[in-house]
Amino acid sequence: MNSTRWDMCKTESKLVELGDVLQGAGNLPVLILCHNNPDPDTIASAYGFSFLLQKKFGIRSVLGYGGVVTRAENKAMIQRLRIKMTKLARIVPSRYFGIAVVDAQPGTGNNLLEPRGGHPLVVIDHHPLRKLSRKSDFYDVRPSYGATSTIITEYLVASDLTPTRRVANALLYGLKADTHSLVRGASPNDYHAFNFLSPLTNPRVLGSIEKPPLDMKYFDDYHRGLAHTVLYRDVAVSCLGKIHTESIIPELADLLLRIDGVSWSLCMGELNDSMISSLRSTSKTYRAGQVIRRLVGKSGFAGGHKEMAGGQVPLSGMNVNEKEELRKRLVDRFLKLIKRSNCVPKRLVDSDTLDGTECVGRMLTE
Repeated sequence: MNSTRWDMCKTESKLVELGDVLQGAGNLPVLILCHNNPDPDTIASAYGFSFLLQKKFGIRSVLGYGGVVTRAENKAMIQRLRIKMTKLARIVPSRYFGIAVVDAQPGTGNNLLEPRGGHPLVVIDHHPLRKLSRKSDFYDVRPSYGATSTIITEYLVASDLTPTRRVANALLYGLKADTHSLVRGASPNDYHAFNFLSPLTNPRVLGSIEKPPLDMKYFDDYHRGLAHTVLYRDVAVSCLGKIHTESIIPELADLLLRIDGVSWSLCMGELNDSMISSLRSTSKTYRAGQVIRRLVGKSGFAGGHKEMAGGQVPLSGMNVNEKEELRKRLVDRFLKLIKRSNCVPKRLVDSDTLDGTECVGRMLTE
């Protein structure tokens, strides 16, 4: 693709196909399903797709999700942009014309579609294509894109629709979040979408979403994450134990990858009877998504891209010793997969340095 030209041929064709699939909806709405514990890209994609359905096809929709929204930025996004989202537990899918899964796919385990049976009407995603997605009436999966928000933006452009300020804010933030402001896994299409959306947004609102107030528990998790980080040559591994919010895992993985000389970072933590993991990489030898799928295996679910990936392993029924043994097995298996088993472990920082108790005590007595 010519990086100076925004090629809409595929998107225009897909819109025609989408229109054919949506025929017959009548007065029935479409359920747009985000993945569990929705992040900015899935929230933005769902919000933007809802706008497209209403403006282009005259179809109402409801945004549904499973899990919880914990990250401060994601809560701020929903609140500031007034995005209405409904827990899937309160939704009866049979009352809808069909289900549209955005930024996720059936068979990944990161959405609540599978337990309810059937297959989605629509799948739109930027992760590697799953076999089950092919059973959908319509699927548009583009792994070369940095964000699903870019795909939705192209739908709007190809439809000659100008998004509202709130929709533009959401799509731009979703795009920036999944590509780290276009420095991770971004394609020429992501740059085009960024340039299209930027003049339509409110920078002040986006700034308030990107830098919201943080709960004190966030810093407790961050403290333990750094204290528990171990380096294996160019690999940083942090096992936090129990965490307050899931968001600390990918955030810490991003931070540890910035250590000079580090090309891999793996973070793990326990939340709601699950071992949450995030993997980041700059390696040209292995793909993060493939590594974490092999790491988790059949014991849980995982997926991702070349540079970033995530997964979960159920912990229900395990005692403390069994959880610790699982953590050790996962770390050992990970180091073996990327051929770092023989590296000598070294702590990132001295735990006494992060304690701060002596320093605080001295300050209080002075």
